[in-house]
Amino acid sequence: MKKLKYLFIMLMVFGITQIQAQENENFYFSKTIEGSFEDVTQKVKSALKDQGFGVITEIDMEVKINEKLPDAKMKPYRILGVCNPFIAYKTLQTEENIGVFLPCKAIVKDLENGKIEVVIVNPAALMGMLNKPELTVVAEEVSQKFKEALNNL
Repeated sequence: MKKLKYLFIMLMVFGITQIQAQENENFYFSKTIEGSFEDVTQKVKSALKDQGFGVITEIDMEVKINEKLPDAKMKPYRILGVCNPFIAYKTLQTEENIGVFLPCKAIVKDLENGKIEVVIVNPAALMGMLNKPELTVVAEEVSQKFKEALNNL
């Protein structure tokens, strides 16, 4: 009985620690700026390009949702798939299943009244879950570049 009680206490402590760590994890970076949706989208693409990333996919969610749900009311929302081929190749050499995380995502969404929010994934937080130090180092570098892109908006 004493061993069972000890095990229960350890599970509770470990479980609470894990929940707190997850709640504090920042899986994305964001910034709200003023401007038109299209202008901000172009600024985001330019800021990412300055950091060595190209936009390889672009999904206009407002259009896609309205194709299937014509009565849906949705504000402009665009998902950008961004990639740096050198970094992508390097990570694929380390972990061939890394493609489930590629391309990295950035979103541009209209908050109304001339306010546009830009949200970019934090690869360092995601790669940390894979427990591969060589990926974590690269992900930290990418995260810094994404932060710099946001700062330059």
